[in-house]
Amino acid sequence: MLVTNNNRSKAYLQNLIKNNLIPNKILFLNDNNVTLIEHTENDKLISQDTNQKFVRKLIDLDISFDEKEHVLKTIKNNNIEFVEINNLNVNSKDVIEEVTKMEDKYIIYSGPSSYILGKEILSKNKKFIHVHPGLLPKYRGSTTIYYSMLLELKIGCSVIFLNEGIDEGPLLYKKEYKISEKGIDFDYVLDPLVRAKALIEYLKIDKIKSTQQNSNEKKSTFYIIHPLLKHISIIKYNRET
Repeated sequence: MLVTNNNRSKAYLQNLIKNNLIPNKILFLNDNNVTLIEHTENDKLISQDTNQKFVRKLIDLDISFDEKEHVLKTIKNNNIEFVEINNLNVNSKDVIEEVTKMEDKYIIYSGPSSYILGKEILSKNKKFIHVHPGLLPKYRGSTTIYYSMLLELKIGCSVIFLNEGIDEGPLLYKKEYKISEKGIDFDYVLDPLVRAKALIEYLKIDKIKSTQQNSNEKKSTFYIIHPLLKHISIIKYNRET
């Protein structure tokens, strides 16, 4: 795995361990001087040594994670081999060198959301497995959970191999989920837990088989949603689901 300390990585890693799908090795990207857009107050204030808990749940999908458990604490508590790099740039020389050293071909990707894998790191004979929060190719791009809720009141996830295109990589698995719980935080609870659910379901499939995305399906690329549309999407979800 390639992770940083955010809710997505926490949800992925904690649920992989619960399902006995323990990674062979983890590349942990960290920079205590940088606050990422996806960081919560818990990421800023809680150290890896805390024993406090804050369990986030999706009852409909029977999945949860502890937001106050630092990723590094999870790694150490489960004796997982890891390398820590004091750099959040996934395309940096240090990260590329460590990725090249990793023996496994497949790497579950949960890096910082503000970076996109570049040509050099993608050329290192590795397959980066990414869970996109939208059905592909219909919902490519950013904040697609909000758009799919706004347009269809549905949440979909697609597991893909990353390539240089925006959410254009070969498709491994996709599924829509019905979520009826009200008042859920889309960014910090719904997004990481729906992705974690799709990842676990995919990894329990016996064989890895990829297919190219259907060129005949409707394709749309979305950009970071306007705050007003975001608000409308949340209101619509809480009223109609």
